[in-house]
Amino acid sequence: HHSAEEIDWLINTRAHPFDLAFTRLCGYAPLYILGLVGSVASATPFALVVIGVGWGFFIHSNLKWRFGWLEWLVSTPAFHHWHHTNDQNRDKNFAPLFPVVDWMFGTLYLPKRAWPTEYGIDAPISPGMFGQLIDPILPAMERAPRPVSAATHQ
Repeated sequence: HHSAEEIDWLINTRAHPFDLAFTRLCGYAPLYILGLVGSVASATPFALVVIGVGWGFFIHSNLKWRFGWLEWLVSTPAFHHWHHTNDQNRDKNFAPLFPVVDWMFGTLYLPKRAWPTEYGIDAPISPGMFGQLIDPILPAMERAPRPVSAATHQ
């Protein structure tokens, strides 16, 4: 998901199976524990999936609109694209929905310039699907970093 060097709405569909299982477990277990899901046929999990997936497509989209004060209340494409940057502003904007969480932890970054100039990660990506599935599971190995442009780390 974060290795993509270009971001658009379809990036929302790229995820490791372990990541999908873990995030779903973390998201839905509290619903069942708190009794917010009365039966298997309950509409609550379905509604959360539809809203969550729709929001994921939205925040990864290339809509260059700015939303004014709304950007400080809910995540927008201008907010979330900075989460995917691979420049000096990386490791920002972790909150999937409410930017106030990043503000509280000092990781909020919402400049007037809406889009990062570089996306992706430094590590090389395995060309095949098997390697892409296994690499995140294996212990970190020494890999040659991807060449970085001079404009990236000023």
